[in-house]
Amino acid sequence: MRNAFPTKSFRLLAAGAWMTPIALGGCGAVPGQTSEKVPVAKAAQAAVFLPGPGRERGLDAAAHNAACEGCHSDIAREWRDSMHRRAHVDPVYQRAFAIEPMAFCQSCHAPEADLSANVPQPLADLGIGCVTCHVDDAGRIVSGPASDFAKTAPHDVARSNSFSTADACAACHQFEFPDRILRGGVELMQSTVDEHARSAFAKTACADCHMPRVEGHKSHRFGVTDQPAMIRKAVKVRVDRSGPSSVKIAIAPQGVGHAFPTGDLFRRLELTAEAVGPEFNIVDRQVRHLTRHFERRASHRGIAMPFLVADDRVGPGLEPSVVELQLSTEASGRPIAWRVAYQRVEHPVSVDGTDAVIADEVVLAEGVVDGVADGEL
Repeated sequence: MRNAFPTKSFRLLAAGAWMTPIALGGCGAVPGQTSEKVPVAKAAQAAVFLPGPGRERGLDAAAHNAACEGCHSDIAREWRDSMHRRAHVDPVYQRAFAIEPMAFCQSCHAPEADLSANVPQPLADLGIGCVTCHVDDAGRIVSGPASDFAKTAPHDVARSNSFSTADACAACHQFEFPDRILRGGVELMQSTVDEHARSAFAKTACADCHMPRVEGHKSHRFGVTDQPAMIRKAVKVRVDRSGPSSVKIAIAPQGVGHAFPTGDLFRRLELTAEAVGPEFNIVDRQVRHLTRHFERRASHRGIAMPFLVADDRVGPGLEPSVVELQLSTEASGRPIAWRVAYQRVEHPVSVDGTDAVIADEVVLAEGVVDGVADGEL
């Protein structure tokens, strides 16, 4: 099953690839704020390094993947139900990609396709395939050091210690913005690997949580956003009445080895408090988002673009995040309904994230606190 795929020690945006230099970088730009597509050579005047595998091995990769599925049918079923397989065809990604059709995005979401051309349907359907992770650029079939399949496989298997660490996931889950030249320095667009290294679970492999053992092998569903139970288990929420018109929400991580939420720019926690009137009307409402917060300002080259100004996500440490939502005096003594939700934002409508189109959400916890603050009679 060896295949002489072409080797790439590093990848640059090819001539003819395109980028929009002032947007957030391909994962859901603010509508109306993208520029006309221009060649990278004109936009940055320098090579732009890509994240992800970016293997560009073409239709041979799809054929090779089908051969893998023939023997590994149980794992193939899991992979076919995964976000890895749907990486390119996911409707949320497709709508964002339509705004910013960048090779930078395609390098992770359709890594086997030519980055300077449209993605052919077989490679769009492949997404991040079995071969993307398990067949390296030298054509070797790679697995972890203690793989069960390596013992009985009818083909050679190269065992790799790094394949069982965060290094195996790093290329697609930690990378900088594509516009380093305009920003005047490196700023990470995704930082999951660094977050993991700072957490109490730095020695725990990503696969220990995201690839649990099922029926004698590690699951290849890579589930997160499509597994609400897993998301809810990530944190514990406690809410107390902190004053006549306020509530205090404490969100404690429960064994999470990175910030919560991690990943793309627009995943966030939405914290809501609503004072309930006598006719069950909403007297007042306050909302807070725990996420990475951006502010549009001029770059060192004078181009207006979003810069990170705050990050108030939960973790990656063990201490809880505590947020107090202060409502108006109209809420004094009234019941306050509260809600904490994990949201995947399709794209923001404003740079500050106040307005956004929500792709999907998971309610982590919700309830009502009465009209008496803790400690009051």
